[in-house]
Amino acid sequence: MYFLYCGMKYLGFFCLFLCLHSSYGQAKNQFYALDAQMNQTVLDSSKYILWIHQKADSNWQWDYYNTWGPLIKSDSFEDFEGKVPNGKFYRYKNTGILDSTGSFDHGMKNGSFYKLNSLPTGRIVNSRKYDYLQDSLVKIIHTDSSGFGENNGDTLGLKEPEYLTGQMGWLNYLKDNFAYPNRAAQKNIHGQVQLLFEVEENGAIDNICIWKSVEYSLDQESVKVLINSGKWLPGIKNGLPVKTYKLQRFEY
Repeated sequence: MYFLYCGMKYLGFFCLFLCLHSSYGQAKNQFYALDAQMNQTVLDSSKYILWIHQKADSNWQWDYYNTWGPLIKSDSFEDFEGKVPNGKFYRYKNTGILDSTGSFDHGMKNGSFYKLNSLPTGRIVNSRKYDYLQDSLVKIIHTDSSGFGENNGDTLGLKEPEYLTGQMGWLNYLKDNFAYPNRAAQKNIHGQVQLLFEVEENGAIDNICIWKSVEYSLDQESVKVLINSGKWLPGIKNGLPVKTYKLQRFEY
């Protein structure tokens, strides 16, 4: 299964890690340019870039991008060296659309891993679900229905979450806070970044996922704008606030 975690298999990576660890220690942000064989190189001749950064939960996230294109995969580890997978893992198609995702718990698969399909309409649906318990596969469900990133299927009477001051307020917020990053502008890179996130019952946003990637600086500008947007109005079901998913698009 493509989306399952694969350990480091390139010798060049080991050389990179030794150099990285001895030279910089555990800095919260490190960037590396990699060639086609995943060896460290200079940016101008690179095929990929690797961004290692520490998250709020103290896990280390490794994001692999095409140098001037979309995200390839995003891995979460409990250690800086990337030896113990812990947290969410994402895999992407060549087009930058999310292909599969799952979670690790201190080196073991736990919970549901999803293999996703993208429809001609651009909508992504759950194709297969693999349920794991303590690293053991316990169930496989084949389906072409929604499941991952959907609002529990029961949307009858659901009022969708929205920005605190409504659509016009969101547009005004974007006008004041949304920028086209120089990195992408200089290469004339454009497209639509899509972010999936949860809106909690209290309006807080959580678990931001890059649903469709375009390029590193465009993706991160979108994430930054969303994080800084503050609380949202939560979804309402039967008169009560409920936790819901929201898909937000950013056009560049």
